[in-house]
Amino acid sequence: MRSDLLTPAFRRAFVANFFSDLSFTMFIQFPGFLARLGAREALIGTVISVAVLASIVSRPFVGESLDRIGRIPVVTASAALRVVTVLSFLLIDRIGPAVFVARAVYAIVLAVTFTGLFTYAGDVIPPGRRAQGIAIYGLSGMLPGMFGPALGDLLIGFGGYRAFFIAVAAVDLVLLLVVRTLRPLPDAPSLAGRTPFLRFVREPALRPVWILTLVFGLAFGTIITFLRTYVDAVGFGSVGLFMFGYSGTAVVLRLTVSWLPDRVGHRRVIPVAIGFLVGAFVLLAVADGVGMLVAAAILGGTGHAFLFPILGKLTVDRSPAANRGAGMGIFTAVFDLAILVGGPVLGLVIEAFGYPAAFLTVAGLAVIGGAGFFVGDRTRAATTRTA
Repeated sequence: MRSDLLTPAFRRAFVANFFSDLSFTMFIQFPGFLARLGAREALIGTVISVAVLASIVSRPFVGESLDRIGRIPVVTASAALRVVTVLSFLLIDRIGPAVFVARAVYAIVLAVTFTGLFTYAGDVIPPGRRAQGIAIYGLSGMLPGMFGPALGDLLIGFGGYRAFFIAVAAVDLVLLLVVRTLRPLPDAPSLAGRTPFLRFVREPALRPVWILTLVFGLAFGTIITFLRTYVDAVGFGSVGLFMFGYSGTAVVLRLTVSWLPDRVGHRRVIPVAIGFLVGAFVLLAVADGVGMLVAAAILGGTGHAFLFPILGKLTVDRSPAANRGAGMGIFTAVFDLAILVGGPVLGLVIEAFGYPAAFLTVAGLAVIGGAGFFVGDRTRAATTRTA
């Protein structure tokens, strides 16, 4: 791998995002905390969705701040707030307003950190290697996924959710220390020619990207919201085992074939990646043992390995440098919007019809979203040629 990709700035962003996502993947265990407080699936989905709504509503401000104030100051503030917010869960012992407020604040600061670091990485990755660069950068999020949930399992088993929240706060403190080592870029993007956020969000070139991001976010959101209660309901496997297979597959593929979208083009890779994602949810719907659960994890990890860097590359490529923070903000907001809508709706589907019905619904929507991307992208290309 050439040195023009693995620069010091890229490596620092990689390490910072590693600790950010280690905290995030450990926090997949949070629905179990809600269940112990007496919440059922629909209420769990509602708590998560309210948090995501707060995160989405804040996103215009986040995007504006990243472009106007700068990536590093905004990310530093969010990392500090993460430590404080996680520790606040130690004071909560019942379902009530405090749960909704604390989870909402944590969702906002998570989104700020993720968006800011992703934008910073997009700034330093060479344009001709963006899919590969984002895929390699994404390893900083996939590697924690291999052991973050399992670490959460161990911590909860050893010391309950008190030990769990203290450990997550400690990881966020390390994140803050790493973020403090980031340095401003000498050629920081200029604000000249910047498009206002509310106008930029309707950018035609990005609309097909938002469609595909929406269904991808729904798929991933279903996993992080209901995987814990799913394995408890079926009585086999664990969150840690699934996420190890899911993330481990994505890591191997990104280390070996991350160049594929840049080499053959995203239009050839996307349908295959969606097919793997659909297969994962079909297997989850019919799984009757650990083997099928692991197979579903491998298929899902394969789809994720390619879809995430492709969507990130398309967002960066189609966003002017002066609006890159806004572009990444919209990208993450659309991703979260899928969780916002999917959480309570799929929770109700699970309560009424069971997990198989919910998983098959996600699989069907992934097919529809993939078709929507290609129809929208073809329309955009035709309009561009005739303009």
